[in-house]
Amino acid sequence: AIVQYQGAEATTDDGTTAVSAANVLTGIVKCTPTADRSKATDTASNLISGLSLTADNDSFDFSLLNLATDGTSDVTLTGGTGVTLVGNMIVKSQDNADDAGYAGVGRFRIRRTGSSAVTMYRIS
Repeated sequence: AIVQYQGAEATTDDGTTAVSAANVLTGIVKCTPTADRSKATDTASNLISGLSLTADNDSFDFSLLNLATDGTSDVTLTGGTGVTLVGNMIVKSQDNADDAGYAGVGRFRIRRTGSSAVTMYRIS
């Protein structure tokens, strides 16, 4: 078995405040939007330094939990300066209806691609 330490998760506001490197560093970022929200990531430079991505291809994974339960209040991540996005950046709100089944979570990987550039992938 592998035992890992998980400190307290981060909470990002119900607004347009950027998802910071400090938020991402916790490994779990929560948001409870009351409407659709668009939230930028921190800049690539801040992500590189804040996540200790010291060499190209270093990476860091984190989860974004959308805690809204209305099935309509989604969180869409947008790229800060120097951040390239790959994949679906919309984290749907939770919806347990039989025909929906949105889990309300997205898993992402941030990979350093240069001294001031990262790519963020949606991996699940």
